[in-house]
Amino acid sequence: MTDNTDKTYIHGHHPSVLTSHSWRTLQNSASYLIPHLEPYKSSTSTPLAILDAGCGPGTITCDLASRLPHAQVTGIDYVLQSTCTPLAASRNLTNVTFQQADIFALPFSDASFDIIHLHQVLQHLPAPPTAAIAELVRVCKPGGIIAVREADFSVFSWFPANEGLDKWQATYMATARAAGGDPLAGKKLHRWFMDADIPRRDISCSSSCWTYSTPEERQWWGNMWAERTLKSNFREQATKHGVTEAELVSIAAAWTDWAAQEDGWIMIPSGEVVVKVNK
Repeated sequence: MTDNTDKTYIHGHHPSVLTSHSWRTLQNSASYLIPHLEPYKSSTSTPLAILDAGCGPGTITCDLASRLPHAQVTGIDYVLQSTCTPLAASRNLTNVTFQQADIFALPFSDASFDIIHLHQVLQHLPAPPTAAIAELVRVCKPGGIIAVREADFSVFSWFPANEGLDKWQATYMATARAAGGDPLAGKKLHRWFMDADIPRRDISCSSSCWTYSTPEERQWWGNMWAERTLKSNFREQATKHGVTEAELVSIAAAWTDWAAQEDGWIMIPSGEVVVKVNK
């Protein structure tokens, strides 16, 4: 674990944060990667190694292990959640392991992995995340791929108009930048890998969105963010950088109000890259 990583992760590990992260699956959060997994399904003669860096509660990690049962999948995070291994056991997965590791000094040999996956990780590292990307490239096998998905908080869009959510968006981006991260990471991924000497022709770009609009979806997302605003590490980080308690209470109320609106709708876009590593 690095001090810099810890400082830039503004959410912390409050239950409201982990609830959000535990919802993520390969299908709803990394579907762009699925077509790139298909060629590996038939490659059963040689060992296949997958790294899920910044694995959080391990839901996507376990999905990768389930989809490619002949692969050995490793999930790492700088704060490893105690639920990861029990989750794998509950799904009867024997081809997945979890360990605490530092993305800036990965404890793996050069060219160790065929597939490396990250979801909403680079935005929380000191920007630009050059050193982390160099480590990912180092441990990726020649001909392997690195797949990354990151949000762009500047283009979140919701209905109806809500001044409190406008304030939340501005507050979130300012807080993330003050902590050293980059809330616009989604649109910069290809540039960051180009800066790591990956040719542009070896980088495939795409984008996708989470959309919440049903009553159940609005209640889950809106109430989750109301709780995160007031109870997660985000509150401490925001107040440290000049946001008042009253402003945070107002932002939390805005999320609750939005969730109660019958016509409430929100779109959360992310940029994606699949990087072919030829070295």
